Amino acid sequence: MAHVESAHLVELALSNATPTDADAEALRHIEHCTHCRDELAMLTRLVTAARTAETVDLPTPPPEDVWLRITQEVSRETGTPPPPHHPWHDDEPG
Repeated sequence: MAHVESAHLVELALSNATPTDADAEALRHIEHCTHCRDELAMLTRLVTAARTAETVDLPTPPPEDVWLRITQEVSRETGTPPPPHHPWHDDEPG
């Protein structure tokens, strides 16, 4: 059997659907294939991390002075003025 398709490995890692005959065949292959077994293990860790992530785990935006330096550098390199509004900064009350 050829390697298990990446999309199928993702489905197995998510384990959202009722197992099918194709899943059983893929799992038999994975028992003997280090490549597919390692990929499934990595995807399973990723799914677990994503499912257990909390708000405090999410990235925070860099400080405003970092964005200011970025826009100044880009403006200097391109010769265009910096934008008057920062699209990454939410001005809407929230």
